[in-house]
Amino acid sequence: MFSFIKESFALTNRNIILATPLIFFSLISNLYILFSLGGSLVSLLIAFSLFILMVGAFISGWGYMLKLCVSDNEHEDASSLIKEFPAGVGEYFLPVLGSMLIIFVISSLIFAVTFFTGMKLIGDVGIPPEALNGMLASSTALKDFVTSLSDEQLLKLNAWNLLLLAGMIVEYFVVLFYFPALFFKSKNPLKALVFSLKDLFSRKFLNNLLLYIILFVSYFVLSLLTMFSGMNVFTHFIFTLANFYYMVFAAVLISNYYYKNFVKIGGNLDKTV
Repeated sequence: MFSFIKESFALTNRNIILATPLIFFSLISNLYILFSLGGSLVSLLIAFSLFILMVGAFISGWGYMLKLCVSDNEHEDASSLIKEFPAGVGEYFLPVLGSMLIIFVISSLIFAVTFFTGMKLIGDVGIPPEALNGMLASSTALKDFVTSLSDEQLLKLNAWNLLLLAGMIVEYFVVLFYFPALFFKSKNPLKALVFSLKDLFSRKFLNNLLLYIILFVSYFVLSLLTMFSGMNVFTHFIFTLANFYYMVFAAVLISNYYYKNFVKIGGNLDKTV
């Protein structure tokens, strides 16, 4: 695993141009969400639909750049990767939209299982919906809300938080190789899902799990550092850049790991289940 991490760091540094679409998309999407808030239900639905299309276009173009980054890592001009973004949008836009729909279905199923499990094992916390809305008004309101809860409610609330976190962890693990399989093995979203699950739960399952744990722990640590850096403008800026670098590195690591373990096997490309 260390060799994959070391190689992925080298690939990330050599192809740091990958950060450009990510930063640009983050800026555009945040501005789009900011100016799309408010209005009627119809306008919100239209804005949400356009946002989904924006996300699909970004993933298809950026994913194609990642594919070329790890499968053709000897190319001389790394900056030329940015020119491949439009080609990736044209080739993978519809498959990516299909995969996003499948991920939504998977997320809904996992959430449903998590919810019914929580209701059976933990039970209702007994908090009115209006109280939940009011606690978000300010930090003082949140503090008053927490202090108003009984010990039993606090225990149940903490149990729900842990259960939802566990459901989120399971969901992210299940789709860990979904997009790599879509870009490397099949443009058919359903086939790509089968490929990704087959590879995820293959004989290399423990290595796959180790990769996921490394990513999860490292992101958790970086998130904590970023949160504590918010009090200082300079350190917050540094950690914002660090977050963008980490996202590029994590994407390169997953793509590189998948390509070397499940696609390029003994110099041959594996496209069979």
